[in-house]
Amino acid sequence: MNTHDPSYKLLFSHPQMVRDLLLGFIDEAWVAELDLDTLEQVSGSYVSDDLRDREDDILWRVRF
Repeated sequence: MNTHDPSYKLLFSHPQMVRDLLLGFIDEAWVAELDLDTLEQVSGSYVSDDLRDREDDILWRVRF
């Protein structure tokens, strides 16, 4: 595991941080159409095709 990984996961686990990053760094028209009040963290755990347990980075869902 990368030594910075826990710090990044902690940073990106806060909806306000994700909101601020989207609004502050993505200069695209579609960002204004996001309902940022619906930001929801979803599980990054899954079983791969070869039946191994996997854990992805933090995933977020938002209504468009």
